[in-house]
Amino acid sequence: MTDSCCGCNAGDLSQASGAQRRALIVALVINAFMFVAEMSVGLWGHSSALQADSVDMLIDAVGLGIGLFALNRTLRARARAGFTNAFIELVLAAGIGAQLIHQIVIGALPVAAVMIGMGAVALVANLAAAGLLLRYRHEDINMRAMWLCTRNDAIGNAATIGAGVLVLAVGVPWPDWIVGALVVLLFAYTAIGMLREAWVELQSQSATNA
Repeated sequence: MTDSCCGCNAGDLSQASGAQRRALIVALVINAFMFVAEMSVGLWGHSSALQADSVDMLIDAVGLGIGLFALNRTLRARARAGFTNAFIELVLAAGIGAQLIHQIVIGALPVAAVMIGMGAVALVANLAAAGLLLRYRHEDINMRAMWLCTRNDAIGNAATIGAGVLVLAVGVPWPDWIVGALVVLLFAYTAIGMLREAWVELQSQSATNA
């Protein structure tokens, strides 16, 4: 991948790291808070979609923490951070899938109003986090991974709101299950793509250093 974006390259990344660090810290706080809020509300409201999205928030918080660690480090270190971030997302996607199966077995009807309300709050939070990370998404594989995760969150939030509207309209739980499943597939697809991209970056750095 290219080393330059918007006039900032790997050589002068340290000059932008102060702004990046502040953006990462604020985004991390947003995601950590929303993880607790969404998981609590999702469990109370029997919503697979909210629970899945809350774990996505946790994934992002972990990824943002890794991103803070990777700032001002070598391209290889940042590629490793992106690889770790994607691997964690893949593992947690499997966990979300298991929770979804459990929710289907229970068969509880989610509270539609809770899905819509909490989904809207989470959407606003993710749009705010995405805005903070937007300018840095092409800096390196690590920042790109965090941007994609935040983007996925916003997509998941919109889908959760839509599922809540359908549950409210038809009175059955399957729209919530479908959204939960789609979120899991989105996690897995993005994580696999980022693992491949990070692996290519690592191989490239190894060849350069050889």
